[in-house]
Amino acid sequence: MNRLITEYLEKTAVTFPDKIAFIDQNREITFSNLRKEALSIAGKLIEKGYYKQPVLLFMEKSISLISCFLGVAYSGNFYSPIDTKMPTARIEKIIATLKPAVVITDNKHKDQVVQFVSNCDVWLFEDMIEKQVVDVSSVFSITNRIIDTDILYVLFTSGSTGIPKGVIINHKAVIDFVDWISDCYGFDETTVLGNQAQLYFDLSIQDVYVPIKTGATTVLISNRMYTAPVRVWKTILKYQVNTLVWIPSMLSLFANLDILRNVEKGKLKTVLFCGEVMPMKQLNYWIKEYPDVVYGNLYGPTECTEACTYYTVDRGFSDDDVLPIGKPCENSDAMIIADDGRIIDSPGEIGELYIKGTCLSSGYYGDWDKTNEVFVQNPLNNQYPEMVYKTGDLVCLNEYHELVYVSRKDNQIKIRGYRVELGEIEAVVSSMPNINYNCCLFDSIDEKIILVYTGDVTEEELNSSLEKKLQHYMIPSQYIKRDEMLFNINGKVDRQALANMYLS
Repeated sequence: MNRLITEYLEKTAVTFPDKIAFIDQNREITFSNLRKEALSIAGKLIEKGYYKQPVLLFMEKSISLISCFLGVAYSGNFYSPIDTKMPTARIEKIIATLKPAVVITDNKHKDQVVQFVSNCDVWLFEDMIEKQVVDVSSVFSITNRIIDTDILYVLFTSGSTGIPKGVIINHKAVIDFVDWISDCYGFDETTVLGNQAQLYFDLSIQDVYVPIKTGATTVLISNRMYTAPVRVWKTILKYQVNTLVWIPSMLSLFANLDILRNVEKGKLKTVLFCGEVMPMKQLNYWIKEYPDVVYGNLYGPTECTEACTYYTVDRGFSDDDVLPIGKPCENSDAMIIADDGRIIDSPGEIGELYIKGTCLSSGYYGDWDKTNEVFVQNPLNNQYPEMVYKTGDLVCLNEYHELVYVSRKDNQIKIRGYRVELGEIEAVVSSMPNINYNCCLFDSIDEKIILVYTGDVTEEELNSSLEKKLQHYMIPSQYIKRDEMLFNINGKVDRQALANMYLS
């Protein structure tokens, strides 16, 4: 097993030196040249004496950003990529938490960076790799000091208090995940990944590091292109992409617009999805168009690197079924804990999902209180220290003893004395014809369920259908039809923005 993520590149740069590792809209790069760029960046950081320091990366999705990831890793520091289109107020909150030693950006964004950076160095990527003579021995004198539990990156996610949470992930967690997903789904040098997620989102981890491990190729598809799905598909065809790891919302977009039936067939072998619930109606559309593809449902919050459970689709489901999240990934464990602290091991009973294993984050950067709330001692073990992560997700076991996601714990409501999972209502709505996206909100002041949706369905039709499928107390009191759904920066339905807009 590798000790550091950079050891993958040391091997692939020898085994596949001239093979294309990454392709973006501006250039492509071989494994050997990727290594050169990474070592140039590492050399500059080491030359300035930075070690085990946070490095903020302010660049768009690109090969250059990946070179920075690896360069920071070689240098013994850790990186934190952020969205270049993020509001300045949020960037300032992240900087206040991270306190970066240096910001690496590029010529395109240098004027933007000076607006929010004052107390640290700002370096340009172009300068760092131009005519840089690297003392490789000095780089490896530092790299050899790094251990696998050292931080590789900090990803910032939304915090309930309005303060972004910096999730700490180490080398070992990423290595464990990349080894597992490569072995489980047979990724090798023939794999061509079509990247959808932004590189500051945990769903991009395999897109970045599977090529580094296996010699695969990743095509970084510009996120601006996803507003025109046919253009995305043309890119998939052009580069003979055979593997997708996308958020369900994007797969659903292709299904809702009936893209696959009206374009040339691709060479898809594997389609995985993660980050939110995959509605079966849209997945069945993909399965109908590509019946021989391997489909996999990955589950895991950022605090578990990317995925800690998975289900490879091995049987048929109807449009109104809920897809399981399956079983723990290798070297992870999942426990369902009831409110009274006992473990649940029989089908049907709902409890909170706790995760343990190498996948776990070390906690939240600079936030001990929030860390201690959710990274806790295993409640089933009082003999020795054993950290587990409380996901806040409610799950149960089905008749196959597979894990099934029910809803967020904070998405469970009580109305007129009944306990209701808003996710259950959303799943039923998703299965209905002509519904594209939906989100249930709960107005606790007026005690009513509000359904926000997009699709060619009237309120009367929707209400009539739900009355046949749901208990009376689960029927929404208000329906809000939108022309377009709101999505957050990661492409998920923006529940918070909808709540701010429609709740009292």
